[in-house]
Amino acid sequence: GSSGINAEYGGVSSVGKLDIMWLSNFGERGRLQSSQLQRLIQPQGELVVTVHSLPHFIASDTQFQLCLRLRNTTDRKYNLHITLGQLPNSGLVWVGDIKKVIGEVLPCSHLDVQLDILPIKSGVWDVGEITIENVLTNKKFNYPSIGQILVGLK
Repeated sequence: GSSGINAEYGGVSSVGKLDIMWLSNFGERGRLQSSQLQRLIQPQGELVVTVHSLPHFIASDTQFQLCLRLRNTTDRKYNLHITLGQLPNSGLVWVGDIKKVIGEVLPCSHLDVQLDILPIKSGVWDVGEITIENVLTNKKFNYPSIGQILVGLK
């Protein structure tokens, strides 16, 4: 049942049963059927940020772009600003202004944001820290790390 479900999840959804049938080399039939399968439903926040594009590997000193998709799931307009922070000892630096006006994101729509990054040291690095603010409500959404990238030597 759903009594053991953590409150941070949106509940449980039934996805059906697994039914496997086969025929052996000797012509015998076999069948395996599972009980009802369920999955946890994760709640969706009012601002959903997803990584639309980020390379897995890049050579050091080669600038690349991170594309974020910002989805407004509410019935209210958002006016967004972004602040790009620096993770301690990171081998990645943001290129350009670290405070940017993203602009309006209409209700139930999305906007893609391109951010430029320059890797300065080889290694595996977290991409972050990003804070997005809805200036209409002063609500902030913090993302300490939104992905990882492997930086190699040129």
